[in-house]
Amino acid sequence: MKINKDLEIVDGLPFLYIKSLNALVCSDLHLGYEGVMADRGTFLPKVNLSHIKEAVRNAAEMTGARKIIVDGDIKNEFSTVHVEEFNEFYDFMKFLKELGMEEVILIKGNHDNFIDRLSKEPIRAMIYSQEALIGDYLFFHGEELPQSKGGKMLIMGHVHPAISLFNKMGTKEKLKCFLKGRLNDGRGIMVVPAMNYFAEGVGVNMEDVGEMAPIFKKMLNVNSMRALCIGEGEILDFGTIKQLSLLR
Repeated sequence: MKINKDLEIVDGLPFLYIKSLNALVCSDLHLGYEGVMADRGTFLPKVNLSHIKEAVRNAAEMTGARKIIVDGDIKNEFSTVHVEEFNEFYDFMKFLKELGMEEVILIKGNHDNFIDRLSKEPIRAMIYSQEALIGDYLFFHGEELPQSKGGKMLIMGHVHPAISLFNKMGTKEKLKCFLKGRLNDGRGIMVVPAMNYFAEGVGVNMEDVGEMAPIFKKMLNVNSMRALCIGEGEILDFGTIKQLSLLR
């Protein structure tokens, strides 16, 4: 789905593709998630990293991208580095090199303490704290307001947006989605869904979206944002958050 002449959502996948940068954009990998949860007594199948690799490979094949930008929360723990986070980060970077990625850009999110120490090999990544202005795009994770006034389009993660759907039996399912909107100053904004396999997302049609990130309160009318959901091989426009909220 094309957002404009330079920016598109990769059909059926949680990636943006920026033509002028030849770059894929994703967010919220939370590498090492299963290992962290196991230490807390919750045991999950180790599928997150393999799911991420498959998605990156498919997106790269569909677009020809040779650069990847991860918009925050590369790892999962806040205050330390779990051994599984180290192992999976190294594995992921090695995979990107083998895939032919020529540049890796990491925007540090609130989970990414110590990520600088993990980025020396096998690919040296460019690391930014909270935000980076690259070309016409301002990338920031989202738990803080961006400081830069530049960029024609802002791209953020952090929120894990989705929509909640109910069948006739009352069972709830979620579809991950992108949020597309415009700031009060006229700049565009895209919120990217979580890459993490276990992150179902926060239902924007059921939750108070304005509470999810400070930019929603300070810099835009969040109800006017459109939910663009990931379907099987396509992207589905479900309308604005205001319209979705009326269906509760």
